[in-house]
Amino acid sequence: MLTFFISSLLVTVPLSISADEKLDYVALGDSLALGITPTSSTENPPKDGYADYLAHHLNNLKLLNNYTKQYAAAGYKSDDVYQDLVNDVKIPEEFDKVGIRATVAEAEVITISAGANDVLQVVTVNTDTGEVNFDQAQFLLALDQVKQNLTGTISEINTLNPEAQVYLMGYYNPFPYLPDKQKAQLDLALTYLNQTIKQVAVENGATYVSTSEAISKDAKKYLPNPENVHPNTTGYLVLANEFWEDMSLITAKDFTDVPESHFAKKDIEYLYGKNIIRGYGDGTFKPKQKITRAEVSMALYHSVVFDRSTPAEPGFSDLDKSMASYDAIAQLTDERVIDGFPDGTFRSNELLTRDQMAKIIVEAFDLKSTGEEITFSDMPAENHWSYSYIQTLAQNGVTLGYEDGTFKPKKFVTRGQIASFIARAMQLD
Repeated sequence: MLTFFISSLLVTVPLSISADEKLDYVALGDSLALGITPTSSTENPPKDGYADYLAHHLNNLKLLNNYTKQYAAAGYKSDDVYQDLVNDVKIPEEFDKVGIRATVAEAEVITISAGANDVLQVVTVNTDTGEVNFDQAQFLLALDQVKQNLTGTISEINTLNPEAQVYLMGYYNPFPYLPDKQKAQLDLALTYLNQTIKQVAVENGATYVSTSEAISKDAKKYLPNPENVHPNTTGYLVLANEFWEDMSLITAKDFTDVPESHFAKKDIEYLYGKNIIRGYGDGTFKPKQKITRAEVSMALYHSVVFDRSTPAEPGFSDLDKSMASYDAIAQLTDERVIDGFPDGTFRSNELLTRDQMAKIIVEAFDLKSTGEEITFSDMPAENHWSYSYIQTLAQNGVTLGYEDGTFKPKKFVTRGQIASFIARAMQLD
């Protein structure tokens, strides 16, 4: 028989750092912050949790200075996180010469997952019978304790480091194998828990990060063991990307050629805040400039949190490891997001067309077709390679084509347009 629940923190106010500065990242909380999976053991310690993936991604963006999850622990409740801060714990005591308070005081980004184990004590799930039981009064008391402890935790952080971004994570239903009736009971309890966490975040200047919807899209894939509430590494990648979508790390910049009225203004700011895209030395962004296949590869590589494995060599005859875009192209090719040409070339400097854009956006963000037929007067034939990609992109509202009812599949994509396409895809529910 198992009992469990989960929670965590997040923030979206941009940091006061430039794109050339680096940040310290601290992950606090329970077994999810630690990164425990169904296969974790003494011989296989957790190393691929959401915090690990986020740190790896920040490092790829050349934004990471230091990262630690040493203060996260399996079984931690919200009170454990709070008391660690109050008591300035050192973990491990024999080697930690600094302590949690000094570590937090130096951090620019702090993520927290805590609260699940508080509720775990009053919610009982029998995975053999499918029964779910909890006392309402005890449940409400547990929620109140979560609220008090998370509020106290953020207060301590704000006292030590008022400039830090704090990210509170909401929880997913860790029992997707239960019968629908019992799963609905847990979903209701989960809603109350997440509302509590979100309220704490809103009232204390932190950012709440929702994860339940993203995990529920394919919960059994991400939670493969009915007897274990922890996600696999693929599930942790989903959590990491939910955090990444809500992060804003770099001070906003006003480009001289992107006025407030520009259609891509907010999207450019969103991506710039993550160091996904940059401007030019003269203070411009050049939103009308056409984008190359190498440039869009780098933007997508920075937009999605990938795992830490080394991708296979892409094998394109015109691609060299010394190229700035090599890692991005290698990763996206390995993930089957982007392809080369039949002659074995990649053509890095070739301009990106809209039909190519449709394919790589759909693949990068794993967009699914809704089945609705979208009509464009110049739509490629149904048997054309780009047909399903254009349909899926339009069905998800990433682009609806032009006012004259066309899609213009062979038209080149501009920097402003790709900023909007990527930002919209990242923020889809």
